Amino acid sequence: MARLDEQSMRAAVPELTGTIRLLGLDGPVEIVRDDLGIPHARAGSTHDAFFAQGFYHAQDRLWQMEYDRRRAYGRWAELAGPTALDQDILMRRLGLGRSAEADYAAFDAETRAMFDAYAAGVNAFISTTPTLPVEFGIAGTRPEPWQPWDGCAIYKVRHVLMSTWANKLWRARQLRLIGPELLLKLRAGAHIPSPIVIPPGSEGIVPLDEPDTLAGAEAIAGLWEWAAGSNNWVLHGSRTASGLPLMAGDPHRALDVPNVYYQNHLACPDFDVIGYSFAGIPGFPHFGHNAEVAWCITNGGADYQDLYVEKFAPGDPARYEYQGAWLPAERRRETIAVHGLDPVELDITVTRHGPIVQGDPASGYALALRYTATDGPNAGFTAFPRMVRARTVAELDETMRPWVDPSNNFLMADRQGTIGYLLRGQIPLRDRANAWLPAPGWTGAHEWTGAIPFEELPRSRNPETGYIATANNRIVGDEYPHFVALDWTAPYRAQRLKARLHALTGATVADMAAVHRDILSLPSRVFVTALARVEPPDEKSAAAKRLLLAWDGQMERDAVAPTLYAVWREQVAALVLAGPALAALGQLVLTKEPVPLRAISVAGRLRAPLVALLQNDDPAVLPPGETWPTLLARALGQAVAWLAEQLGPDMRYWSWGRLHHTAPTHPLAVAYPDLAELLNPPAVSVPGDGDTPRAAAFAGMGFTLTNTSVARYCFDLADWDNSGWVVPLGASGHPGSAHFADQVAAWSEGRLLPMRYSWDRVNQDAATRQRLEPAG
Repeated sequence: MARLDEQSMRAAVPELTGTIRLLGLDGPVEIVRDDLGIPHARAGSTHDAFFAQGFYHAQDRLWQMEYDRRRAYGRWAELAGPTALDQDILMRRLGLGRSAEADYAAFDAETRAMFDAYAAGVNAFISTTPTLPVEFGIAGTRPEPWQPWDGCAIYKVRHVLMSTWANKLWRARQLRLIGPELLLKLRAGAHIPSPIVIPPGSEGIVPLDEPDTLAGAEAIAGLWEWAAGSNNWVLHGSRTASGLPLMAGDPHRALDVPNVYYQNHLACPDFDVIGYSFAGIPGFPHFGHNAEVAWCITNGGADYQDLYVEKFAPGDPARYEYQGAWLPAERRRETIAVHGLDPVELDITVTRHGPIVQGDPASGYALALRYTATDGPNAGFTAFPRMVRARTVAELDETMRPWVDPSNNFLMADRQGTIGYLLRGQIPLRDRANAWLPAPGWTGAHEWTGAIPFEELPRSRNPETGYIATANNRIVGDEYPHFVALDWTAPYRAQRLKARLHALTGATVADMAAVHRDILSLPSRVFVTALARVEPPDEKSAAAKRLLLAWDGQMERDAVAPTLYAVWREQVAALVLAGPALAALGQLVLTKEPVPLRAISVAGRLRAPLVALLQNDDPAVLPPGETWPTLLARALGQAVAWLAEQLGPDMRYWSWGRLHHTAPTHPLAVAYPDLAELLNPPAVSVPGDGDTPRAAAFAGMGFTLTNTSVARYCFDLADWDNSGWVVPLGASGHPGSAHFADQVAAWSEGRLLPMRYSWDRVNQDAATRQRLEPAG
């Protein structure tokens, strides 16, 4: 391992000025960086523009690109050791690398040229840089040449765990351990009226259909015991001060180091686009605008991943049953190198439904995943070069025709004044029972029969409300003819967005930033209302009750009441899990969950359902003889005792920010903890929680952030230079760079920073300039 100190970290930051001559360029490219280190590049051709994007991505984020590529290909354990082995095993089984190569082979000429140019730019940086990011020295490795399909693999690894298959695993767990009646009661958001995206302003309750428990129980009986949100909105010009649309939002993901989204600006004669990219991937697939049209996304929540229980022949894991016949499975063996350990041999099995992702075929049963992005070549990437050239909402909508994964709430606005919504993505047509549980794979009754036609996907233009907002809430009502999804996020963020936007007229960018900062917790109102019937067990708890009853529900970081509420609510979940009704689920806290389930704690999965049960005074999950008032009283006493132990006896100092803060962790700080102080960005206290529009979710009693706003933005279609954005860290991925974490303060305070778009403004505010010239 190379020696690391602050001086060596600074020395590893690449030079961002001067002229560099590079093979592969057709003409000169200028890269101007502003005072945040954000690159603004202008090229003379489309090829050179995407070459430049690959080059400056590598300048700022080469290590992040290497990390994501290794994760996608199941090679992270080569550097990180045994802690990465489970993840590598899953990624090898998923076959993301093979799938990415198949995508690239099926590209049309324009898309292939885009990915080729981008890869050439990455490799131009690798071959000319005099110094590599410090992480390569720490890990004792060098970057391999960048392949054009590597970006496809990175995109898949960033999204494969974001859809529905973890929910199906979880429901299978619940069905086995607590039965179908309680399973229905514990569906997040199912009992609470939720805003519906189309039409805006409408509400509904997610149907509580009885699952096909008989088939489900049979399907999972042979299995062994198994050991992401966002907001966005767009306002029509009739609601804004300028008379043209405003678009804003914030994606919610884990707080990566460096941040998952990368701010950049790319121009050539064919387009001029600014927005967020993924390092390692060309284009602006999620958030951005060109001179005429803007776009942004949230997770649509559509169900496009199915799990199938495959029945394998006794004593022969190479054959599986399908409609009475034994079919040959695809089998291969791969070797995973593990730093510090011997290599691990892995047998991979693939059926007609997809790769086996859980279980051992030799046991007779295992789970296969069918996923739209790996079911065949993914044509969605062919939208990348087209969307940057779109001029209107109608054109942008049409560019999404080939889109596959993920399924997104895709908002659009153009300078002609149109606003629009599209649920983009490929959503399979199949038996609705597939949505509930792993389906029997051997019957043939649960096969995909096509996809929802593009023309019939949910969409909206210029609704009467004057706005469209999404927060992972239900998309369509019962009248929509196709099945979209069973699971939606609890509706609290969507309800707050609806309330804020419905009241807005003459809106400005400042108003959009104020919506970003909304920290009113709607579930807290349910708990505080129930508190009126609670008899506190002691004087300290009585003081806590008085504070909570006087509280306005704002999750402010300097206030005490949010702390009391958050800890009290977690203690409620703990007591419910300790009771007999959910004791079997409570035991899962002590076990190691498989990768798809590990991201959310058992208690975390119960938060939204418990709000509904409390609100309805439903005792279904309470211990015998317990009522909600008595259980809430016990939980309040435990919360006060826990806080006194953690934060001291004086309640005045129990501010929310003392518990609730970020803990950004560099991937190598896990493998090399002695370097954590040098590699990790600073932590910062933040307001809000997982139910507030200003997202700041936590996994459990530690209250450290796990998922949060990893970008915020507002696009002003009347004046692009009036737009703003911010990320939780900075533009650079180099720990020694001044731009590694220089946006932390603005992000933590809920401020937007300037998004310079016009080239007059870019040049006026330039901090550095670099020129790329063709070699030879």
